[in-house]
Amino acid sequence: MPSVPKWMANAMEALFSGSYLPVTVSKIQMLTPHFKQICFEGNLQKTKKQFIPGNIIEFRVNDTQFRHYTPSYFNHDKGICEIIFYLHQQGEGSQWATKLQTGDELKLIGPGGKISYDPQADLHFVFGDETAIGLMNCLAKTVQENKKNYYCLAELDAKNKEIIPRIDFELNVCEKSHPKKANPAIVKINELLKNYKSQKEKIAFYLVGNAKSIVNVRKNLIEQNINHKKQIQTEPYWVEGKKGL
Repeated sequence: MPSVPKWMANAMEALFSGSYLPVTVSKIQMLTPHFKQICFEGNLQKTKKQFIPGNIIEFRVNDTQFRHYTPSYFNHDKGICEIIFYLHQQGEGSQWATKLQTGDELKLIGPGGKISYDPQADLHFVFGDETAIGLMNCLAKTVQENKKNYYCLAELDAKNKEIIPRIDFELNVCEKSHPKKANPAIVKINELLKNYKSQKEKIAFYLVGNAKSIVNVRKNLIEQNINHKKQIQTEPYWVEGKKGL
C-alpha cells in the first residue's frame, strides 16, 4: 500500500494497531553519502509473523505514503531491526530516510513479503541494484551461518561502487544497461551457470530491485532451464515512472 488518503491511513493505524510496532532509532551510520544504515529498537517479539531472511517490513513515511524496506538484520529476541537505506533523493521514502535522526520514534509494520530464505538450496544467488544491498547483507549472513554458498550480483552506478569496502559480504558488480535492462548481468549469470559443476537444481535465485531488470533476468534463467516455480523468487522494489512499491 504505497499511497492511501490520510483519513484511511489514520483509520488503518487505529484499527490494526496491533500490527504497528513502536520502534526507536537507536543508531545511525552513514556508510557512504548515498547509503545510510539505521538501527531500530523495540519489542519485536510482538510481530504477528516470524521474520525470515528476505522478508520486508513497512513504515508510514508521511500522512499518505507507505514504503517497504528489506532489513539487513532482524532479531526478534534482541528487538533490533537494521536497514541500509539507499538515498537517491527521488521520492518520499528517500527524503524520509534522509531526515531520520537518533531518538526518532516510529511504527514498524511486518514482516512479510514474497522473498524468503530457501534452506534446501546449496547456492544462493541474489540479484539486484542499490536497493538490494540490505537484502544481500541479510541473506549472505544467513547462508554463511548455514555453511552454504552465495553469489551476490548488483547493478550499480559508478558513484555507488564506494559501498563495496563498507560492507562485510562479497559483492559482484556489473554495469546498468539501457534500453535492454540487465544485459551485463545476464552475461555474468550465464557464465556462472556454465561454470557451475554441482546440481543447478540446488540453486535458489532471489531477484529484486528494478522490475524491468527482474523480468529480463527471470526470462533468461527460464531459457537456461531453471525451474521458475521452485527456484526463482522475485520482488520488484521499484519501476520507472511509478511511486513506491
